[in-house]
Amino acid sequence: MLAARLRAATAERHREVEHSDAIARLLRGTLDRHDYCRLLRNLHPIYAALESRLQAAPGLPEGLRDARLARLAALEADLETLHGPDWQALPVTDAARAYQAHLQALDAPLLGAHAYVRYLGDLAGGQRLGRIVEQAYGAGVAFHRFPAPGAAVLASRFRAALDALGEQESTSCAVIDEACAGFARHAALFAALQPLRS
Repeated sequence: MLAARLRAATAERHREVEHSDAIARLLRGTLDRHDYCRLLRNLHPIYAALESRLQAAPGLPEGLRDARLARLAALEADLETLHGPDWQALPVTDAARAYQAHLQALDAPLLGAHAYVRYLGDLAGGQRLGRIVEQAYGAGVAFHRFPAPGAAVLASRFRAALDALGEQESTSCAVIDEACAGFARHAALFAALQPLRS
């Protein structure tokens, strides 16, 4: 099953990303508000490209482009709440722009790899992050909240859609490779954010 294979293949890369400075501080609740806004601002072009391409690309299972997974509007709402109406003036790193350009050039099934990297993380660990964000900043948790039927059910449906995507071995291998590359792009993004505040 592709979902399980993706989890196994990306486990080490996932751990590396979690130990990046920005994410480690976020998980500890010590990432200050400004730096959290810089993080969200740099995720914005990535979600904008991913969600636009997911809707436009044919041949993807519906569970990978379920409108209830979309995070862009919630991300913008949190930036408005935590930073203010001028959030778009926050700088975007070259790493985020490169990732955005990469996504804009992708088609199915490889877009499914990046949907896996972002959405399954949002549905799983993102719920823990939502509690941390609420404790740290007192607001700005729309990004971490999913509508009914809730994160657990949406995650289960998402995994089933991944398995449907990977029915052919050649497709599975390509998606796994692309997901690994997606985690590498996240590592580059978080490394670019690290010098912002030490």
